[in-house]
Amino acid sequence: MRASNKNLSHLTMTIIFTEADFDELWQEGLERGEITYQSNDFEYIETWQHALKKGFIQVIELRPGLYLQFGNYETPITWGEEGQHSEAFPLTLAFIVTGGCREQIYGIKEDNCEQAGENYLFFLPGTREIEVHPTGLLQNIRIRVESHLLRTLTARQENSLPDVLKPLIEADSVPLFHLDVGKMTSAMHLAVRQIMHCPYQGMMRRVYLEAKTLELIALQFSQLAETDKSRDEYFSLKQDECDRIYQAREILINNLHNPLSLIALAQQVGLNERKLKQGFRHVFGNTVFGYLHDYQMQQAQRLLLAEKMTVAGVAARVGYASPTAFCAAFRRKFGINPKAYQIAGRISLA
Repeated sequence: MRASNKNLSHLTMTIIFTEADFDELWQEGLERGEITYQSNDFEYIETWQHALKKGFIQVIELRPGLYLQFGNYETPITWGEEGQHSEAFPLTLAFIVTGGCREQIYGIKEDNCEQAGENYLFFLPGTREIEVHPTGLLQNIRIRVESHLLRTLTARQENSLPDVLKPLIEADSVPLFHLDVGKMTSAMHLAVRQIMHCPYQGMMRRVYLEAKTLELIALQFSQLAETDKSRDEYFSLKQDECDRIYQAREILINNLHNPLSLIALAQQVGLNERKLKQGFRHVFGNTVFGYLHDYQMQQAQRLLLAEKMTVAGVAARVGYASPTAFCAAFRRKFGINPKAYQIAGRISLA
């Protein structure tokens, strides 16, 4: 079996399998009966009795866009796998009960370590990484949440989301990230144990697991929100910096058709990116692009009622190249299609 020859000092004594090699190993394990799997419409379980690991990984689709994965296996030797996430790789919450792993996430984190008792949140579509599994027992839970479900769960309460998640609701282009959220709370530990020792079968099992999975999502998001709140409480702006934040807002709303990146906007007003983001939240109670999105939607409401414009014309005026994308954003924000809003508004005005 070949190994990748990546120059990683902390991995030099570890075999790193390429994707092709790991696929070959998996196929050979199937043929020898060292790896087995079962699946149906909602669930997949893979069992290993192999030189690399012994145990199982289970994935359950709880509802469209929400997946629960839990792993319970032991690795007799230290090994790693190099691979690439798909472009559709969703938001992922991770809770490490026992064990851990080391990762090199290209362009995001060069030497990352996930540890027992910690919980993590990451969004890494299209990224390439090396994940190394040390010897010993690993028990973890991962929750995959697709963007459309996150929008459904927020139900037009986007401002209550932790800052890092708002771009998944508001923006077309979402920054990649991998966050160490912090120590698992006692409530998280309890929910994880209840998931791993679910007392039900059949339909009752899926209902129970979905409830506990949503509970874990709420617990982690709450922990993130508390971190945001603590950061804001110790944040202050000088008068000159406050003026620059207002200047950034003017630049933002005057460039609806060609919005600047955060870095470019920060440079234009003479702030660093972190100060711009924190300042925007401090002054306007919103992220930079969250504010822009709200402004676009407010202008769209006004134009739909005040001027004789088509929906496509309004979309273009507020900075949307695609009327379809505009309609979807308007419906997410206000719960109504823009054409229906326009017709209802004109009837009420008449």
